Amino acid sequence: MANKKIVWSELAKLELAATLEFYLLQNGTPDYSIKLLNEIEDLLTTLSKSEFIGRLTSNKTTRIVSMKIYSIFYEINMIKLKLFHFGTTVKTLITEK
Repeated sequence: MANKKIVWSELAKLELAATLEFYLLQNGTPDYSIKLLNEIEDLLTTLSKSEFIGRLTSNKTTRIVSMKIYSIFYEINMIKLKLFHFGTTVKTLITEK
């Protein structure tokens, strides 16, 4: 099976950037953000090779794959994986306080 191209939606890009920026500001160094980005890249490499590893959601077209406290929502077509959402419940809890 050929590797699928990964395409990030604008929303997912913004969510990822906000998460990386949060940890940069929280920790005062880019170390954790870089580590997290490397882990995401590893997950996406695996996902591009095995696109069905994500759990199918209730709408039957979107899939979700989790990595620690993060979730990525995506859809599959013939040549690419479109990432719609990147999120974490922890960030939501922190911003609500």
